[in-house]
Amino acid sequence: MLKKHFASYRYALRGIWMAFRYEPNMLIHLLAAVAVAVVNYLLDITATEWLITLLLVGIVWMAEIFNTAVEKLANRVTRDHDPLIGQAKDLAAGAVLVICIIAVICAGIVYLPYLI
Repeated sequence: MLKKHFASYRYALRGIWMAFRYEPNMLIHLLAAVAVAVVNYLLDITATEWLITLLLVGIVWMAEIFNTAVEKLANRVTRDHDPLIGQAKDLAAGAVLVICIIAVICAGIVYLPYLI
């Protein structure tokens, strides 16, 4: 049982590695996360603000990984144009866009008081 449990971590880490290796958007998200960390450090934001920004980074990465999983699964089902598969892919991409917009708004709320 413990062996299976640790194997699941290996699969999860492989999934994260695949996302960063094969998905160009993950590189953009990684660069944004590095920028967030640098700005957080330079502005000497509070621990709570660090937590908020790091949680948002994690949620964006999670959304992008889910989006990638939906796309790969949909492409496995069929490469032919299918309206429902197209909608599923659009919805997953929309989820990523929504959290990215929310993250930018939150960044503004966190950073603006330090910059004004």
